Amino acid sequence: MIDFRKVGKKISELRRRQALSQDDLAERMYVSRQLVSKWENGTGVPKIDHVIDLCTILGVGFEELLCLNDERKDDE
Repeated sequence: MIDFRKVGKKISELRRRQALSQDDLAERMYVSRQLVSKWENGTGVPKIDHVIDLCTILGVGFEELLCLNDERKDDE
């Protein structure tokens, strides 16, 4: 099961690594800053097309963005 609070923290961490503000990321994705904030707080869930855009902009695969590798580690 995907933990969207964990995903939000990952989005925030990756965004900061790219030296992007929430406004910068929102502008590149054609969404509002408030939506990016909701994703990062875990109170909103990005649609699949937004996940694809996030992966492209932040330079990661969807497994990393959605913390799927973390779940496998927890299961071991």
